[in-house]
Amino acid sequence: MSSPTSPGPGPGAPEPDSSQPVPAGGNDGAPEPPEACGFPLPGDDEEDGVDYLGELMAAAAAGEDLTAADIAGAGFAQDGTAHRLRPGPILATLVHAATTDEKILATLSDDDLAGVITAVRRIASFAAWAEMTAIREFATRPDPRRPASAPAAAVGGAPDPAPGAPSGGAPGAPSGGASAARPGARARGVDGRDPNAAVAGLPGHPKIREFAADELAPDLHVTWQSAADQITYACTVAARLPVTFAALRAGTIHPVHLRIAEDETAYLDQKYLAEADAKLAAAAQSKTFGEFRYYAHRLVLKLDPDSALRRKNEARKDAHVRPFREASGNAGMVARELPPDEVLASWQHVDQRARDLRAVGVPGTLQQLRVMAYLDLLQERDSRMTPPSPGPDTHPAGTDGPSGFSDLDDTGDLDDTGDLGDTGDLGDTGDLDDTGDLDDTGDLGDTGDLGDTGGPGETGEPGESDDPGGTGGPGESDGPGRNGGPGGNGGSGRGPRNGPTGNSGPSLAAQVTLTIPWGTWQGTSDTPGEAGGFGLLDPETARDLVDAAARHADTRWCYTVLHPDGTAAAHACTPGRHPEGPPDPRTLKFNTVIRGPCDHAQAQARYRPGRKLRHLIAARNATCTAPGCGQPAARCDLDHTTPWHLGGVTCECNIAPLCRHHHRVKQAQGWWLAQPEPGVLKWRTPAGRTHTTTPTVYPT
Repeated sequence: MSSPTSPGPGPGAPEPDSSQPVPAGGNDGAPEPPEACGFPLPGDDEEDGVDYLGELMAAAAAGEDLTAADIAGAGFAQDGTAHRLRPGPILATLVHAATTDEKILATLSDDDLAGVITAVRRIASFAAWAEMTAIREFATRPDPRRPASAPAAAVGGAPDPAPGAPSGGAPGAPSGGASAARPGARARGVDGRDPNAAVAGLPGHPKIREFAADELAPDLHVTWQSAADQITYACTVAARLPVTFAALRAGTIHPVHLRIAEDETAYLDQKYLAEADAKLAAAAQSKTFGEFRYYAHRLVLKLDPDSALRRKNEARKDAHVRPFREASGNAGMVARELPPDEVLASWQHVDQRARDLRAVGVPGTLQQLRVMAYLDLLQERDSRMTPPSPGPDTHPAGTDGPSGFSDLDDTGDLDDTGDLGDTGDLGDTGDLDDTGDLDDTGDLGDTGDLGDTGGPGETGEPGESDDPGGTGGPGESDGPGRNGGPGGNGGSGRGPRNGPTGNSGPSLAAQVTLTIPWGTWQGTSDTPGEAGGFGLLDPETARDLVDAAARHADTRWCYTVLHPDGTAAAHACTPGRHPEGPPDPRTLKFNTVIRGPCDHAQAQARYRPGRKLRHLIAARNATCTAPGCGQPAARCDLDHTTPWHLGGVTCECNIAPLCRHHHRVKQAQGWWLAQPEPGVLKWRTPAGRTHTTTPTVYPT
């Protein structure tokens, strides 16, 4: 549009009086109080600027394109009208016009351009506030399917199946061994605390619906744990820090400022919250993140010195050790929230062991020797007694190696009563790898591996045993320090090329599932492998882990052939130990993984599926079949989609892995689950939204 007759605060206009109010321009007709928002309302001295913005908005609403002169006259320069505008449709319209037209953007002065950038930041802060506000409303609104007097966290009643559709199961029904929570049970957050404590300070004392996170997670493309964290956080800041939360809405602080304020006041006594909230909201408007963290920490200690001890004691309850994959492809281990005296003593022990290694002539820097000492102590070995020597490279890439796959067995029980409480280790997965031809006449495509729980000396064909736990497992292995045990050599095979103890090397217990492409094992492919719960493995590391797996007494080798689309086609396992490495898969009988219409050929006339069926299902769906859940199938319940007691068959077409949490979700009121074809799970939430999961697609 052309420049209006009413002059705006352009480059030549007098500098506006910053003490006078400017237009709110917010999203509603009841703006926040100035002291809460950080932005004053319009006054008489700003009438020209208000009129000018009104004309711009009228032109934009009429479909006219705003010009460079329009944007320059809006007042994005420091202390201009647009610069002091709170987030809302007016500011969003101006920013959109300024940033989507490169010609306009190029004509803006540096002063105006800086104002546009800060305006975008204010809008982003408002967007963060809006998302949290909507999440809080979704999570705390009353459940229409329950009486008003019923506890919001209670789970009860049968699921609400669609007419003519399979039932989702009923609490207490044997559809996988899990039962719904007792009526009146309190929901617990992922950190073990009651999430409803976060909303205790909100008007009306609302309750967080127990499975609200599971409803939101698929639409947010996050895990249910992440969605639960977002719900708890949104409720916490609204209840405990209302002034700081309002400042986020006004765009005067960044979302990181709010996160810092919430973290620093997490253990602050309730009686000090109001004072801290007001001071933090004011301080955040002019401080960097680091400065604000320091200010908030000092403020909390001044108001409530005892909060530091409460934080320390609570955090210690979350002490844990976990492995992780480095971005470089290497690995790491981290131990968190440990007692300081124990950590210092342990570090001293590692350091002394490293100096002992140097004293007996082990080469390397002190830093490298500390790593060796650390691994020695964890694996109960002593490199001081066996100085390193170069180990021969006997890998199939250089010699004729074993003809077979590279996989480590998974000893996790897939039956319906498996405990999902421990999720901190490397995990058990059902990943499959990539293979070449399995015979001379036909290529079965890409194949992979899945751990079998069959024990040493097993002579039957995989899957024939009805023992849900298999006949072998960690209990049959040698003890620590013995050959084959966690601390021993574990049999023949080469050690890692850079291992500290020559060709003995570490032995990797069979609780980790490795997925190694056949070509990678043979040295003819660079396709990465994968370790369950750990991540991708470069080819060299994958081969090292196969050798480590072969050295362990509990390792079993299983294979899965893939369809061209990467889904499981067939599966087989080998009985007994194979310390020489993966055996030849051509000697095995493969069982078909059903796709499409099912004739129940693999069905079993009993409730609990046998090992063969469990392996086929876990090969087809390697993780929990709820949307976005990555819990390995080996750590899941095998759930009858249509409950057993309602006529559901124990067959591939009616069983799927569900982690214990999502097993309870499926049984909760208002949820519905169907399996229209084997491995395809269709979920419907209480809100009526549907989400579908499909069989695992493995990299080929």
